[in-house]
Amino acid sequence: MKSIKLNFVYNVLLNVSSVIFPLITAPYVARVLEPDGVGLFNFAGTYAGYFALVALLGIPTYGVREVSKLSENKQGLAKFVSEMMSIALITTIVITAIYILSIAIVGQLNENYVIFLLAGFVVYLAPFKINWYYQGIEEFGFITFRTLIIRVLGIICLFLFVHEKDDLIIYLIINVSSSVIADVWNFTKMWRAGVHPFFTVKGLKKHLKPLWILFASSIAISIYTVLDTLMLGFIKDYTEVGYYNNALHLSRMLLIVVTSLSVVSVPRFSSYINKGMLKEANGLANKSFSFVGLLAFPISIGLICITPTFVPWFFGKEFYGAIVPLEILSVLNVTIGFSNILGVQILVGLNKEKSYLRCILIGTISNFVLNCIFIPSIGAIGASIASVTAEFFVTFSMFFFVYKETPVRVEVWTDLTKSLFGALLFIPLKLILPVLDNSFFYLVLFVLSSVIIYSVTQLVLRNSLALNLWDAAKNKLVKIY
Repeated sequence: MKSIKLNFVYNVLLNVSSVIFPLITAPYVARVLEPDGVGLFNFAGTYAGYFALVALLGIPTYGVREVSKLSENKQGLAKFVSEMMSIALITTIVITAIYILSIAIVGQLNENYVIFLLAGFVVYLAPFKINWYYQGIEEFGFITFRTLIIRVLGIICLFLFVHEKDDLIIYLIINVSSSVIADVWNFTKMWRAGVHPFFTVKGLKKHLKPLWILFASSIAISIYTVLDTLMLGFIKDYTEVGYYNNALHLSRMLLIVVTSLSVVSVPRFSSYINKGMLKEANGLANKSFSFVGLLAFPISIGLICITPTFVPWFFGKEFYGAIVPLEILSVLNVTIGFSNILGVQILVGLNKEKSYLRCILIGTISNFVLNCIFIPSIGAIGASIASVTAEFFVTFSMFFFVYKETPVRVEVWTDLTKSLFGALLFIPLKLILPVLDNSFFYLVLFVLSSVIIYSVTQLVLRNSLALNLWDAAKNKLVKIY
């Protein structure tokens, strides 16, 4: 069994790159493509992504859980992968036809048909999106290595070939090419490792019930993560889509760091449950809760504090319309951070897919209704309010079902309270810090001051996870010297 600490390091490295690389590219892209260009790019990607989601059913979530159970059985693993890819191939053929037909008959899509056809590669190659296989066998080192190389190449191509607004198609081709390279690389490595998938229609039936439940959950989730963008594009305009998506991407960029431990914990949690090791599973879940609290509270509150200064400095003055949406969406770091553990790690890990689906449907209904109410009048701000409200409903309902139907119990409430208190100190800090003419130096001053205050606060309050991290860091330094 691979080291969960090493997997966590790999995942942190991957997630840090997910933050740093967009910090390098987003300001450039925002200024070159402008709000409507960014909006069209995001709208096309979101529209295609919705079809890809349908083509994959619930395979990405289901695959991680089942592969973790078969990781030591090469023959069983090859059979399972073949069954998943066969199901994905069948659904992809149907969904691809529907996708292309929609571009042909919907006027708004047909106006930019080249862009939507290019974005559709995420649909056409859906059967080869097998990241779930590598997550299931805990090959986070490979995932990190592969992703970093592709991202670096993508950044180089961006700065070499995208220089004006009319280069939108080139920018889209660069992104599509990155996805295609990743899919081919994944499949090639898996084949060389001795897992040779083949097309089959035998043995598929037993997977359909859990896949349909997870698929329904994925569709429901997409209504309040994907449909926001689609509704903004169809009801308002691409400029509102640009505001909303830049705000959403920035908030979710940091969310990747918050959920980094949860991602590597999913296969290990499933493995513990499969072996009847409930105590270890509960301990792992609580470590995840404590980790999310330690990061999510300061990130959310800190982002709210710096947003009015950060957005115009980072994206340019044309993106003032993204300030309020980002302030609202900052809260997603807390809600999604916890719901990720409660839903994907615990409920799905314990085969409670139906309860997971119920929670998602609660968020779906509330989000759709609120979108219909708010988007026509306040656009991106309305979509942000709807998203955050829906996520609160999802998180609270998941807490209910976890306590009602599973043996997992949250035992780190004290640490969570300490994390929240330390983060709330950012508010008086913002009020007393002098406003500087130079936005960059003001942001640096605020972030450094916040990190110091928060770190000291957690150590003084004796947050157990913070103390463990501090002891681990000291031991590493002692070994070095």
